[in-house]
Amino acid sequence: MKAARSKTIVRKEPRQARAQATVGAILEATVQILDREGLEAATMAHIAEVAGVSVGSIYQYFSHRDAILNALQDREFARALTLVQELLADGNLAQTPRQTVTAVVRGLAQLYRVCPGLHRVLTIEGLRVAQADRVHAFDLRVIEIVRHFLRASSAPMRPKNLDAAAFVVVQAVRATMLACLLERPPGLDEETLIQEVVDLVLCYLVRQDSTDAGVLVALPARR
Repeated sequence: MKAARSKTIVRKEPRQARAQATVGAILEATVQILDREGLEAATMAHIAEVAGVSVGSIYQYFSHRDAILNALQDREFARALTLVQELLADGNLAQTPRQTVTAVVRGLAQLYRVCPGLHRVLTIEGLRVAQADRVHAFDLRVIEIVRHFLRASSAPMRPKNLDAAAFVVVQAVRATMLACLLERPPGLDEETLIQEVVDLVLCYLVRQDSTDAGVLVALPARR
């Protein structure tokens, strides 16, 4: 029964502007509660209170709290996908590897910074509340975008298998950044995390023996 329950996203599609505003208020109220008070406080009654709607209004669109988390997961997938698509578009191939990787990592960090409580919950609860095929489809799409960019880039790539490289990069960046979000290790602020992840990706992807000034990756001095 739990498995079937977690697959419900919305009961009724919000087609009218007023209905869309109600759903938006419900989602934003949930994000606020997760960021300020945590998952246990995100009851349907409290979400309704913060959203300024009745509990009955929530149940018109969401059958349970997991359905709200599921909708938020889809929204964050869409935001991350848009970010990656824009930064790894063919029009950005002229940028240096460091510029490109930094832009992507910094963009992801900003997404997490906007609503850290939500992302902590989705990291822990996401695989339980979301349909596995949607999570898998998101992963495949991001990996394909990275793979395409690696193949189109003129930078001297270290890995010979770019299919494998795209998978490793995507999973390594996500795992590192989400682990930092969950554990909040001392001495590792956002800017330090960004620089360390960028160095990690560049050392893995780009040959460091290139003499081509246009693609050479200059690593910063160790701190």
